[in-house]
Formats: sequence, C-alpha cells, structure tokens
Amino acid sequence: MNTKQILISFLALLFFQNLYSQTSTSPTQTVCWGSVEPYKVLANSNSTYQWKVLSAPTSFGTMDSLVSPQNDSVSILWNGAIGTYDLQVVEIDSNGCEGIPSIVSVNLVSQPSAISPISNITSCVNQPISSLFVPGSNINWYVDTLGSSAIFSGNTYNTGQTAINQYVYYVTETNSSGCESKYASISLDIVAQPSIALTASSSNVCLNDSLFLTASGASSYNWFNGVLSSSQGIIADVSGLNNFVVIGSDVNGCLDTASISVQVDQLPNVVASSAFNSICLGDSVLISASGALNYQWGNGVQSSSQYVNPTTIGNNSYIVTASDVNLCSNSDTISISVNSLPIAQVSASDTNICINDTITLLSSSASSYQWSNGSTSQSQILILSNAGTSTFTVTVSNNNSCLATDSVIINVNNDPIISVSANNNNICIGESVTLSATGAISYLWDNGVTSSTQVITPSTSATITYSVVGTDANSCSANAQVNINVNPLPNTGPIFHN
Repeated sequence: MNTKQILISFLALLFFQNLYSQTSTSPTQTVCWGSVEPYKVLANSNSTYQWKVLSAPTSFGTMDSLVSPQNDSVSILWNGAIGTYDLQVVEIDSNGCEGIPSIVSVNLVSQPSAISPISNITSCVNQPISSLFVPGSNINWYVDTLGSSAIFSGNTYNTGQTAINQYVYYVTETNSSGCESKYASISLDIVAQPSIALTASSSNVCLNDSLFLTASGASSYNWFNGVLSSSQGIIADVSGLNNFVVIGSDVNGCLDTASISVQVDQLPNVVASSAFNSICLGDSVLISASGALNYQWGNGVQSSSQYVNPTTIGNNSYIVTASDVNLCSNSDTISISVNSLPIAQVSASDTNICINDTITLLSSSASSYQWSNGSTSQSQILILSNAGTSTFTVTVSNNNSCLATDSVIINVNNDPIISVSANNNNICIGESVTLSATGAISYLWDNGVTSSTQVITPSTSATITYSVVGTDANSCSANAQVNINVNPLPNTGPIFHN
C-alpha cells in the first residue's frame, strides 16, 4: 500500500508540474481483483479534487472518499470486470477553475483461485509427521484469515506440533502479477495411537489346559499365529513361560502392540499330614497340607492347616485339594483314628452336709484316677471343716489314654448358733422359771421337751444345768446350756410363847 501511495504522490507532483498546460498521465498500475487500493494527490490548501474512473469496460468496483475536507484521497475496491481502467483526478481551485486532469491507468488482473487440491495430514502421536506440504509457487502460510502476517513462506512448513490436537493453517499462492490467491485451509490432525489391551483367561495354566486370549482397543488385529480376529482360544501345550503378541490397528492406521505372558506348569506335589493319627473322641487335631499355595479342604476350610474335631468313632478321612501359584491343582487324603472315651461318673454319700461331717466320694471304674484334691484312688473319705461350696473333680483314663471328667459339688453348712436363757437364774424350791432357746428351727431339751421354751419347777435345791440341742434348716445342730440356782427354803423354828 505504501508503494501505491508514493506512486500517487509522484503522479500528483507531475500533475502540478503540468497544470494548465496538458493532461498528466502516469505509468500503468497493476492491481489484483478484490484488493482495496488507496490513492492521494498533493493537495493545495484552497483546492478540492474530483476523482473519476474513465474508460471502464464495466463496473470497476466501489470508490470511497477518505476522510478529508478537500477530497484529496480516495479508496477503491477493485472487484469489477477484469480489464484496464483510467483513474482521473481534477483539481478545482478557490475560483472554481478546473485544472488539467491527472490520469493513472490501472490494469485489474484476476485473483488466483485458492490452492487445490490440498492433502490434509493425519498423524499418529507415536509416529508424528509435523510437516505440511502445499504445491505451487510463492506459498504463504497463515494462522487465520483475518489479514494477519504470514508465519512462513515456502511449500513445506514444519509446524513443530507433536501433541494430540487438530491444527488448521491457511495458505495462499502469489502469482507473477503479485496477486495473492484466496485462502485455502490445510490441517494437521495428530491423533492418539490405539491402546491395545490384551487379556488371558488365566495368567497361570496347567499343561494342555485351554487358554482364551482377547484383544481390545483397535479395529483390526494380527496375532502371533496369524489369527486376524480380536480373540482366540488355544491349547497351552508348551510348558514354561509363554509370550503371546498381537498387533492392533485403528481406523487411522495407527498401530500398537501388546503382549501377555502365561506360565504353563506341572501339577503341584500336595502332601497331607497330621500331628497325631490317633486321637480320643472330642479331641482336636491339627491337619496340614504342603506343596502348594492355596488349599481347599473337603469341609470347606481354605487354609493350609486346620484343627478338626472328629465326632465319629473309628477312621475319619480328610481330603485336601490344593493349587499352586499357577492355579494347577492336586489332592491328597489323611485318615484320623478316633478312640472312644471312658465313662466318668462321681458320686458322694451326701452333697449337703454340716461342717466337720464326713463324706465318701466314689468314681466310676477306669484304668486310672486323678482327683482335684490330689487323690489317685477310685474312692476317698473326707472330713470337711470349711463351710461353703466345695467342688470335687475326678479325671479318669482308659487304655487308649483317653480322658473323661466328672464333678460333684458338696455344700458344707455352718452349725447353728444356739442361745438359751432363763427369766430367773436364782430361785427357791417350788418356784417356777421359764427357759427359752433361739437360733434353730427345732429343739430338744435334755428333759425331752421339744419346744423352744418350757417352764420348770425344781423341787431340789442345787445348781441345775439345763441343756438344749437346736437343729437348723440344713439339719445341722448345736447345743447350749443354762444354769439355774435352786435355793432351799428356810427352816422356820417353832413359835415359843414368852
């Protein structure tokens, strides 16, 4: 644009040099169709100017006066018919006199069409193609169509892009006339590579087991053995570590490779054992298995060992199925012989006694005996001198050393505390006294009376002791005494008359 303005200024100078003598013409100017070109003259301060396009074969376009009180410049959009036009400007001075016109010829040439064809590029992120190519001459690259400056000139533009995205650029071609073509777009679409997932029905199989392989994440597949489907079933007929490979391709032709390793192993050597092969009924015994990783017993327990408590006399069998890290499995069985228990039964001559009473404890017959108080005989006689509850336990064994236990509880009661009293401990012969006893529920006096109280009338002078035995609810008894001092009556002499 600056070159054109300089050119018009130069033409205007020529115009003034030839004013009033002849028409001023300038060399022909070539402009591109669709361009907007500014024109200006060197204006005199008191003059105005008239612009006009002459010898136009048809509509040349649109002329707009630039903002100027003298109309000394115009802007023309050249979008008319292709051809040659004369642009004239005439100066009109302050007296209304018109000057000699100044004319420039304008050759309007075609704008080149947009470049075609253009090949857009799709590139895989793991195999990036960051360069774009456009055929033609004098190629300019832009990031938009808004009139910004070109970012590159040339046929091949290295975008430098490597990230997943769609990158759009705009290109033009400038012809020998200096006309720039319309914009054409070209894109670089960097897409993600497919992510192939490869799975196996198991990571560990046993020799000659079936194995199912499945690939996903692409649109087509090519397996190590030539199979072209997304999945396949094979027989694992080679022991050791097997590596299976598949190549997947998506709709863009982007590739990815996946592999999976599967271990093919022999069966584990499973051995079942027990701490004891013969036990007593009711005993627990630890049974164990070895030679594998995971275990499943016939009773549902899932561990390498467990305590079992067989309830059937005789042989009891336990089977274990075990698998190793490769999920190969094997089984083994162990038998436990269960012996019956002896019969333990203890009896006592009495289970509710009084303190210091004697009892007899007796156990049922067995091979050996062990009492809780240390006795090892079948029976024992005990004197219990401590009140309260006492438990006596006997453990018996049979010929298989199986044990059984029974207990008996003895309740030892304290004797009652008996008190006896008299309403008068010092009386005369012939007087009565009341004796009372407490502390029990039944009583027996030494004179045969069975009530808690009695009235006595001693007939003999002396100190008389009365005893009573009291019995409580536990049939325990105790006695108490009371002394009564019986005084003789005085012997009154005869009466004498003085």
